[in-house]
Parts: sequence; structure tokens; C-alpha cells
Amino acid sequence: MKYSALLLCALFTGCADLPDQNTSMPNQVNQTDTLVNKTLSLGSSNKYYGDELIKNVNHYAKWLTQDLFSNIDFPNNNDVYVVSNFALLDSSLDKTSHFGRQMTEAMIHEVHNTGFSVIDLKASGFIRMTEEGDVFYQSEDYLELSPATDASHIITGTLAKHQGGYIVNAKVVLLANKALVSTAQIFVPHEVVDAVMLEEKEIKEKPKKTTMQLKTYSK
Repeated sequence: MKYSALLLCALFTGCADLPDQNTSMPNQVNQTDTLVNKTLSLGSSNKYYGDELIKNVNHYAKWLTQDLFSNIDFPNNNDVYVVSNFALLDSSLDKTSHFGRQMTEAMIHEVHNTGFSVIDLKASGFIRMTEEGDVFYQSEDYLELSPATDASHIITGTLAKHQGGYIVNAKVVLLANKALVSTAQIFVPHEVVDAVMLEEKEIKEKPKKTTMQLKTYSK
């Protein structure tokens, strides 16, 4: 009888220590609702202020470039490279994306880091100034660009949209005879692709320029 009483006391004590599910559940729901509401309240423009990625597009460009040059048996330090834009595979190979452009810029940096000469196709050869006073040396107008006649190799490739991200296919081609020198592939997760965002362009109406006629004074 004594042991039965002790057992009942232990059971009641254990039940008293258990959390009240009716009181704890609203707290969990409220925390979840708060997180959902916070996520929904963030617009696409606020993603810029999100947490930094552990790996970004520059890391994948570095790994891709390393694979490309590791497949070249006898690299020549006198070779001159050009890096073209990576074209969307489901297009007519004349279209790319903002991610593709950044991938190209990152690979130009990585090829240069390997010690090879790289020709910047967007270099205009002259400095131009805009009406706002900004100074630029690069251009996207093909009439302002010089042909890369000194280049010996070109790095080109395609972007294939895949479930979960993009497959980037890169290749090194010898310009003299179009021989395939090296190839490499890499898979870039969608969060890395989506992290390369377009700049938000604010459309502002510029004031119309008024032409003032000069007054003529007679003596």
C-alpha cells in the first residue's frame, strides 16, 4: 500500500511537469504566422538585403575555369583569350540572361588570374562621357568596338535551364581552325542564379530642354 501511494504521487508529479499543450500551441502558431507574414511582406526588391550566400556565381566561375584549363595538355603562355557570352541553349544561340552576363564577367577575371592575356570585347578604345557626367570606357554598340584580331582562343558556352538550377557548358575553341581544345560543365543551383538580380531602374522623366534665343542689342 505504501509503494502504491508513492507510485501514484510520482505519476501525478510527472503529469504536472508536462507542458500544457493547449497553452503552448498558440505560441507555436503565432511564431509560424509571424515568420510567414514577415516572408510575405518582403518584396522581390528586398531580397538584396537578404543573407549572404555561402557560394555565389564567382565561385562556380572559378571552378569552371579551373576545369577548362586542367584539360589543356600543353597551355601556351602566349595564347590570347576572348570570353564570349554564354548563350541560352533553347534560343538561337544569340540570347543570354543577366546571370549569363555575370558568368562571363567572372570568367574573364578567372582567366586573367591564370596568367593568360584576355581581350575585353566591350572596350571601345575611347572614353565617352554621358549627359549626367558619368565616364565610361566600355560599350555595347558593335559599331564602337574593335575586332579581336590578336585572339588565339575563345571561351564560349551555353546555359541549359534544369530542374533546380542551370547547367553551364563551357568550351575552349582554337580560332585558327575551330578545333575544340577543352570542355567543362558545372551545375549552378537556382538560388545562386536567382541571386544575380537585375538593377532596379527608376524611370524618371527628364525635363525638356528649352532653347533660349539670344537677344540682339543695337547701339
